[in-house]
Amino acid sequence: MKVRLVICSLGLVLVTTTEVKAQVPSPSPNGKVPGPVAGTKITEAYARTVMRDAFFWAWPMINCYNKRLAFAQIPEPGLMNGALPTAPLNHLCMLTDYILPTERWVACPNQDVVYGGGGIALDISPVVFQVPDFGKRFWVYQAVDLRTDSFVDLGSMYGTKPGFYLLVGPTWKSDVPKGITKVFRSTTNTGVVGPRVFVDDSPRGQASGAGVGKPN
Repeated sequence: MKVRLVICSLGLVLVTTTEVKAQVPSPSPNGKVPGPVAGTKITEAYARTVMRDAFFWAWPMINCYNKRLAFAQIPEPGLMNGALPTAPLNHLCMLTDYILPTERWVACPNQDVVYGGGGIALDISPVVFQVPDFGKRFWVYQAVDLRTDSFVDLGSMYGTKPGFYLLVGPTWKSDVPKGITKVFRSTTNTGVVGPRVFVDDSPRGQASGAGVGKPN
């Protein structure tokens, strides 16, 4: 599977606070902003620091969008590198046991859960999450936007009731279908979902076995 890498370039200008006050007037009402102070220079150390901060800020967005490009090529739910659950865009794939320790694509904050995964492209279509009755078992459906900021509250810690939950993009304006319990609006059309459901080592708490579940 080929994944296209998106590369960002960033131009940097350093202007100190005192220089701004002394040499650069306030922006005019028409919105025109003057350029940098003539002769302004930046040090290599400062440039490296700013570029490192820019990388930390931009990496989640690049990573998330690259996932969208990759998921668009997936024909059906399966395992990436034999470990990570993946599915076509706007679909979900669930494991049926603990994730394998060979998984290296993304950090896994929990080791006592069954993971799911998928990418969302809400400009293509909204997405419906079906939440079954998990009883007293811990569970959470994480859904994040392009910046990896969560935009849903779905999980046992939120007291979520079983039902159907609609995920929509920032400009979606259609009527909500009947039977939808709640609508969650993302700030971006691109995002990632990662459900987690608790399992333990008791006979009643174990998952059904290794492999991938393919929901209808």
